Amino acid sequence: MLASMLKEHQSKQSSKKDQQEKRRKEATASAIAVTKALVGNVNNRVSMAYTNEKRLDTEARHLQANAAQFAKQSMQWLSLIENFNTALKELGDVENWAKSIEVDMHTISSALEYALKDT
Repeated sequence: MLASMLKEHQSKQSSKKDQQEKRRKEATASAIAVTKALVGNVNNRVSMAYTNEKRLDTEARHLQANAAQFAKQSMQWLSLIENFNTALKELGDVENWAKSIEVDMHTISSALEYALKDT
């Protein structure tokens, strides 16, 4: 009787030990699956962030090149406008000079006409 109780007890212990081992393996497998899923999700997000960062860097370089080109073109326009303003001022000076000469010529012409009338 004692031997049969011992065998029964050992059998139950072995059964419980087997169940515990099975549950431990299932828990380990579940933990591994969850870890893989989390790592996979994080890796996807990191990969997406890296891709976005590369795209932003490319766009920033492109924008910087465009800004430099725009600054260069703006400087050329400013130079062109400054040259145009100088030309307009010179034209105004020539116009004033021409008016001055015209007035002088009228004065000389009037003086000559007056001088010729008396003779």
